[in-house]
Amino acid sequence: MLIMSLVVLRLISYERIGVDLFPDVEFPYVSVTTAIPGAAPGTVVMEVTDILKEELYSISGLRQMRSTSAEGVSILSLEFELEEDGDVKAQDVRDKVARLGADLPEVTDPPIIEKVVPDATPILSVMVAGDIPIRDLTTFANEAIKERLERVAGVGSVKLLGGREREMRVWLDASAMRAQGVTADEVLTALQRENAELPGGRLVAEERTRHFGVRTLAEAGSAEEFAALSVAYPPDGRTVRVGDVSRVVDSAEDKTSYA
Repeated sequence: MLIMSLVVLRLISYERIGVDLFPDVEFPYVSVTTAIPGAAPGTVVMEVTDILKEELYSISGLRQMRSTSAEGVSILSLEFELEEDGDVKAQDVRDKVARLGADLPEVTDPPIIEKVVPDATPILSVMVAGDIPIRDLTTFANEAIKERLERVAGVGSVKLLGGREREMRVWLDASAMRAQGVTADEVLTALQRENAELPGGRLVAEERTRHFGVRTLAEAGSAEEFAALSVAYPPDGRTVRVGDVSRVVDSAEDKTSYA
């Protein structure tokens, strides 16, 4: 009778038991990605990775930490104990990184802190092609297709691979710079100073009941406008412009990915 009861219980449970082929299991993993453009791997280790590791080691519940330092990028992978809450630990990591402030080099991009979710892997690839320049195709994919896909219910994120966005390239002429008496730093400062859209204050109507915001539209939109930006003002009254000491090309960014 005992054996028969176990058999009957098994038959009843077999049809009623729930089975999940893809159970929702959350692992407390957090990644910290920091970019420092142009830095060698050794510099990345000393200036970024070691500083972050020293600060993050004090987080409670940390099981292990793995680091990868390559040219221009530092990646830290933090694994916490299974009983820890991944969202809470990700916030702890953000708080720790925020305290570093000026300890990281000025040229370092803000660290990207993400909670690693094993289920958040790409399941669909959408290929975009056309008989237009890759720069225009990238703009169309980024502004039209990507935004619509992100609004679809259930879509967590959309990443664009193989694209090359518009980039204005300024090729300096060393001979012309010596002749004009300007340096590369002066050209860089001029580009940052002159190519900007700044707030210009407010205008008040005569009845003083309405206020209008004023903007200074000083961003260059073409290679010719970039070349016309002022760099220096020598004592002889001339104006040295970007186009006098360089060649400006309306191009696309370097190819870093391929699809």
